[in-house]
Amino acid sequence: MTSHRSMAYVKAIGDRGRAWKPDPITSQFRFIVRMAYACHERNVPYDLTWDRHESDMRATITATGNIPVPKPLPKAPKLKIVSDWKPAIWDAVYRLDAYHDGTLNRMRPGFVIAHSCGLSLVHPSESGELGVTEHGADEDIRQGWLVTHAGSGKGFGLTLSFKRATDALLLAATFAVDWTLDVATLATNPEFRRAGYSVQAAFSSGSEKDSAKRRLAELERAA
Repeated sequence: MTSHRSMAYVKAIGDRGRAWKPDPITSQFRFIVRMAYACHERNVPYDLTWDRHESDMRATITATGNIPVPKPLPKAPKLKIVSDWKPAIWDAVYRLDAYHDGTLNRMRPGFVIAHSCGLSLVHPSESGELGVTEHGADEDIRQGWLVTHAGSGKGFGLTLSFKRATDALLLAATFAVDWTLDVATLATNPEFRRAGYSVQAAFSSGSEKDSAKRRLAELERAA
């Protein structure tokens, strides 16, 4: 082929089903994007135009020359957490004000491992002894860890294994957020909400994971 022309229509978000989960864009529109990407990669001359067609937007691509076969678009690389910080459970220090209990609205005791970024790993404990409950029973110290904001003791709403809690903290630390600031100041930074929803989307499950993903999508649309 020496020439190609394709069109696709895109509805406004408000016309694409439910607000919290809009219908996906059409396969034809995806083809337009893939064709433009393929032409760009192979230096094939192409023109991509947008215009309004009634209530929809219309994308039109025209290309001339050695027309390439569009391939699937490359997927965004998965975030791989790389850090020299490798805490051990035995690094934890017992504190009476380890974390903030939202239900009781007060600080509670537990074992704390602080990270220099301003976040902490916390294992709630009433006994003051790792691996022992307040009633003297044994407990698995590898489970039941929280990720908290060290300044306020407030967490991300997650209770995880020690390894997953460590990964969640390191993920939160990758965002452009100064976690050493107080919560009121953090709340003015859009990245603060993005970081929280991203951690919840990555490490929670069920409806909480779905809710975090929806809120992330809303942030992206509002950006």
